[in-house]
Amino acid sequence: MGDDRNYGGRVRPILIVWIAMLASLPIYAAAGLLGAPTLPPLLDAGAFGVLRRVLYVAAAAILFFVGRVRRLIRGSAAPLPGAERAAVPPARDDAAVIVSLAMCESVAVIGLVLFLLGRNTADLFLLLGISAAAMVLHRPKAEEGAG
Repeated sequence: MGDDRNYGGRVRPILIVWIAMLASLPIYAAAGLLGAPTLPPLLDAGAFGVLRRVLYVAAAAILFFVGRVRRLIRGSAAPLPGAERAAVPPARDDAAVIVSLAMCESVAVIGLVLFLLGRNTADLFLLLGISAAAMVLHRPKAEEGAG
């Protein structure tokens, strides 16, 4: 057995996970756009307005904590300047990437929920776009063993 991080030029499994999670975002859009016309409104305008604000704050909080949670899982929450960091096992790297991607994807799910409840396509596409950008920002990096 060779090094766990050396895949001989092949695509690393965590990259496949990242691509699959990124590819699921258009499926959310299609599911919302195709499924929403058949659903009756569930909330009145006042209740939806409050829920919308709460979910936007939740999405912002999730995005704020993605990088911090990723560093926490990797065990590098506050590296000292100039200090050598011990090698992080590949399983911890992969777990950190998967958790951070799941947090980013939850923002898209919030957009889908808001769209299904309020029929506002701006909510759906804004949060899907933010989720996609966050997933690209937090993709598996080479220094985390992606190469």
